Amino acid sequence: MDKAELQKKFEQIYVQKLEPKIIPLEKERKSVAKSSGIFGLSACLLFLASIGAYYLFKNAYILLLLIPAIIICIILAKKQNNFRLKIKHQLLMEIFSLFGNFTYCDKELITRDEIRKTGLFRNFRYKRDDDRIAGNYKGMEVIIVETKLTHNETSGHGEQESSTEVTDFNGLIVKTVLNKPYKGKTILHQKAIGQAGRKQAVKSLLSESLGEEQADKIANSKVVDAVTGVLAFAEKLPVKNVGLSQDGISCEFGREKETRIDWKLKEVTLEDPEFNKMYEVYSDDQVEARYIITPTFMERLKNIREVIGGFDVHCMIEDRYITLFIDTPQDFFEVGNMSVPLDNKKLYESVFTQLITIFNLIHYFKLDKKLGL
Repeated sequence: MDKAELQKKFEQIYVQKLEPKIIPLEKERKSVAKSSGIFGLSACLLFLASIGAYYLFKNAYILLLLIPAIIICIILAKKQNNFRLKIKHQLLMEIFSLFGNFTYCDKELITRDEIRKTGLFRNFRYKRDDDRIAGNYKGMEVIIVETKLTHNETSGHGEQESSTEVTDFNGLIVKTVLNKPYKGKTILHQKAIGQAGRKQAVKSLLSESLGEEQADKIANSKVVDAVTGVLAFAEKLPVKNVGLSQDGISCEFGREKETRIDWKLKEVTLEDPEFNKMYEVYSDDQVEARYIITPTFMERLKNIREVIGGFDVHCMIEDRYITLFIDTPQDFFEVGNMSVPLDNKKLYESVFTQLITIFNLIHYFKLDKKLGL
């Protein structure tokens, strides 16, 4: 894509389409935020009063205070969510129009069952979509979903028992049409990324905000080198969770991470030994899997972090679609909310840069051309 040309179009859209919508929406945001503050304070006072009434009277009269507080909280949450959706529909979609005809969707585009059937995230139970976008780019169907998959794990016994939310996936799902005929199903599950891959992911994540030179300097610093080295080493161990905090690095050892792939899919060993170390490949047709996973495709998937700052990157190829699961800490498509002023151009420039990165993926895999992968 010609970034200079896109930048020029972005400036035009910002002045002609975004600014006229931002002005009234910012006034609405201030008004809603003010009323939300008043009602929020009222709800807090009612909650406190209900707690005090319970300790004083210990009877059902506390419901007279508690129920209104709950109702106020529900109304506030709905009002804030409606405003969030309004700015997504009106502002975010204007930026998407630079790339094609897209719609912000309220309904699910990729269901929990659909993800579960891939077998990539064997433990997840809960799915929370942040954004769902569908549309057409250069004649291709494209679905982009920002989502989080989680499950709960318990530890301890009796009164000491506690439950912790564990994240199985947090990032982008990008689904689009395959550029060559394919009738089967093939799953590519990333089992390792390596130190070089982690450093490249860090660089890609930082380059958007800091620039290439500064991002490269940080990615190759001694601190990042040490942390990525430890995490790369941990990939070889049966580690359930690895945590980073100001106290250092914590590891939880347990059963080795597994996939739960459909029994009809058989493991495929490819000719690239480096790729085999990074990915497990399963397919219902060995011949067709090798037809679709060409040496060029393997090379692109190994180096995908040069395009987007993703750590775990999985892939499913089924029927006429290819779906990428990109686990990344980056928060996408945020053009403001109830507490953030909307008249900040940097918000929209950031989303514009994110979209260039996402659509560069399509170019990177040559999905917009009728060529071999």
